[in-house]
Amino acid sequence: MLGTQAAAAGPEWLQYVAAFAPLSTLAAAVIAGWIAWRTLAQRREADRRDQWWQRTQWAIDLAMERDFSRAVVGLITLRHLADSDLCTAEDYEMLDKIGGAKIDALTLSEESASRSSGAPTPTQPAPSEPGIPGKVPPGPARSVRGDLIPVDLDSRGERVFAASPEMAKALAAADRLVSFAAVRHHGPHGADRPSVGPPAAGKL
Repeated sequence: MLGTQAAAAGPEWLQYVAAFAPLSTLAAAVIAGWIAWRTLAQRREADRRDQWWQRTQWAIDLAMERDFSRAVVGLITLRHLADSDLCTAEDYEMLDKIGGAKIDALTLSEESASRSSGAPTPTQPAPSEPGIPGKVPPGPARSVRGDLIPVDLDSRGERVFAASPEMAKALAAADRLVSFAAVRHHGPHGADRPSVGPPAAGKL
């Protein structure tokens, strides 16, 4: 009798399996489709990241050019690339250091030029910012030599002097890159931190 009941239940069980078979096939197809879409999305993201990095490398090389006009183009491009959603925290730190290195290179080259030409380093005593001895707040331009152009570096809270309008533009572009990268990497208060580097020539 038990054998008869099992035999009777067998066809009914097979009917349930046959009824749900299309659903299982559909579920398998949906899962396979999702995996394929996910793989394609990851591949596209990797391609976008690769293209971003290639443009960034090109801009870095350009930013480090000795020619001020080319350096400005590279620095502006880096600032634009830093606004991409592909930029990571490590990238912001790298761009911060690149901008700071460019500022150091420009100010050191100005100091070297002043020494080689025998001209005095463009410095002038000025009132210190209250509570911060030796730090001069940005303000109206004051310089020793009339051919020097003062540039306020917001990322460092100091003022340097440029020997030409092109150099001033390069310094300003580097400063904007450092400030933007600092805000993105450290938050709104990150741009107020002092940058680490050698003293800038031409500071008040």
